[in-house]
Amino acid sequence: MPRNRKQSGFTIVELLIVIVVIGILAAITIVAFNGVQERARVTSANNDLTLLNKAIHAARINADSHLFGITGSNCTRCSDQARYELTIDRIAAASQMSLAKLKSGDPWGNKYSIDENEGEGANPCTNTDGLGLVTTGKTGIIAQRIPFYNCP
Repeated sequence: MPRNRKQSGFTIVELLIVIVVIGILAAITIVAFNGVQERARVTSANNDLTLLNKAIHAARINADSHLFGITGSNCTRCSDQARYELTIDRIAAASQMSLAKLKSGDPWGNKYSIDENEGEGANPCTNTDGLGLVTTGKTGIIAQRIPFYNCP
C-alpha cells in the first residue's frame, strides 16, 4: 500500500545553497571591514598628536618657557614609563589640559616621542621641539610641526 504522507523539510540541495549564500555574505563582510581597525588607530594617533601639540603650545604660553623648561626631563624617547608619565603630567599641569589618555602611549602600545630640542646648542633657534611616533611605517600619520617658541 502506497503511503500518502506529505513530507516536510528541506532537501540537501536547498541546505547547501543556503550555506553557500551565507559563506558569500560572510566573505563580503570580512573584505568590507578589512583595515578598519588600522585606520581607527591611525586616526587616534593623529588626534593624540594634535592634542599634545596644542597642550605644548598652551604650556609654553602659560609657563613662558621652552618645553625643556616645563618638563625638565629631556624625554626624547623616555626609556622608562615613569619618566614618560612625569613628562606628560608636567605638560598637562602647565597647559591646564587633561592628557591622561596619552600616558598609555600610541594605539600600538608605544610611547609618543617628545623631542625637547629647542634652546639647545650655540644658536638656540636652530633646533626645534618635535612630536612623533616611535612606531614606524604607519601610513596616514600627519606630522606635527611645533614652531619655535622664542626666536625672532
